[in-house]
Amino acid sequence: MTTVLAVDLGSASGRVLAGTLHDGRLDVTDIHRFKHEARRREDGTLTWDVATMEAETITGLKKALEQFPDARAVSIDTWGVDWAPLDENGELVGDVIAYRDERTSRTLDAFRDRIGDREFFDLTGNQPATINTANQLFAYLQENPADAQRVAAALFLPDYFAYRLTGVVGWSRTIVSTSGLLTPGGGDFNDEVFNRLGIPRGWFGDLAADRTVVGPCTVPGLETLTVVRGGAHDSACAVHGLPIEEGKRAYFLSCGSWSVLGAIEDEPLMSDAAFDLGITNEGRTDGGVRPLFNITGMWILQEIQRQWEREGTPTDTDELVAQARELPAASGVFDPDEEAFATPGDMQRKIDEALDAQGAARPDSMAGYVRVIIESFARRYARAIGELTEATGKAPDQLNLVGGGARNRLLCDLTAQISGVTVVRGPIEASTFGSLLAQLETIGALAEEDRATVIAASAATHVHVPTRS
Repeated sequence: MTTVLAVDLGSASGRVLAGTLHDGRLDVTDIHRFKHEARRREDGTLTWDVATMEAETITGLKKALEQFPDARAVSIDTWGVDWAPLDENGELVGDVIAYRDERTSRTLDAFRDRIGDREFFDLTGNQPATINTANQLFAYLQENPADAQRVAAALFLPDYFAYRLTGVVGWSRTIVSTSGLLTPGGGDFNDEVFNRLGIPRGWFGDLAADRTVVGPCTVPGLETLTVVRGGAHDSACAVHGLPIEEGKRAYFLSCGSWSVLGAIEDEPLMSDAAFDLGITNEGRTDGGVRPLFNITGMWILQEIQRQWEREGTPTDTDELVAQARELPAASGVFDPDEEAFATPGDMQRKIDEALDAQGAARPDSMAGYVRVIIESFARRYARAIGELTEATGKAPDQLNLVGGGARNRLLCDLTAQISGVTVVRGPIEASTFGSLLAQLETIGALAEEDRATVIAASAATHVHVPTRS
């Protein structure tokens, strides 16, 4: 019997869970959960509260060791692209700026003067986007030159928190593959990108493979743990733990604040069609590639609920979704990829404006807005499935839908119905599940060839079959 711990940090919440492998089954125990949020400085810059995330992570790990004193390892995963600047003493230089901050929009034209959109894709395999780490670093150098003079290292967030636990700096392949700084397929840093953008190559060390050891934990009370790279990027972790039957071709949809929908491939998709469709290529925990779409996800629903609550109306997601299920099909939908839906603000007004532009009726209830949001997601997912099939030349047998969106049965039903593809829902905590499995493989407690058997024995799933009209 072997126990390992996983820290899964999302853009609005974090969780610490334990996984115990025994008799060919992985049992997961929820240990600690907490909320956090991005904060605006007085100058309007959007930043992450990394101090709270670190403190809550340590609290959760100490709770875990009280319950599982023999736990051997821990791994941390987060969302992609964001990074932390460290000085020569290993201390933060200023704040960790969030990817939704507007600074990258201000410097986008200058960025494109250095590297055009298609050339960026050819150099990196990543789609051009203002949230990319390459864009963030370029904007940082343009707008924070004094701070930049003090930076000695730039760590991606999971590697930053691993550093805080161990004192060891590193750059994990899966998380760096989201950055726009690597060669296509994520084999190594692309020096041409650094040179063209003026990003100091010395801020980054050698790329580290996932499923390797970072080092022993040095935090008092946690010294019995070894920190490993169990897949630093949340959606890479989710893919590592997918329940896929042998011989089935599956697409995946990791559905949280972002919706990450993609395929599982050995090589990146670098065709004209891949670029034109908006497909980006990111790394897998086991070393392969995930050609995928990054689609604005449940953050839209979270944002409109926050708006209603600020206006004095409490909301319950499950209740709103249940009410939305009883409503007829929406009279109109919006494209979640539209820029307006990627930034904070009056989300209800943004939806109203999108519907007005189509001549569609505005919803007359909160449940009506939820119905429009969920149906908009489902239609976007169906389109992405068709586009990915076009780019790969291979249709999927199923769509594995995991993450927080797997709680939403209406979303799963509509996605299956509109796409015509069977949806396999679950596990919900897929990122954690994949991280735990990768750690067990790293420390030698689970053979890679046995992973699928453990997943089949452990993962709770539900199948949504499209009905014929």
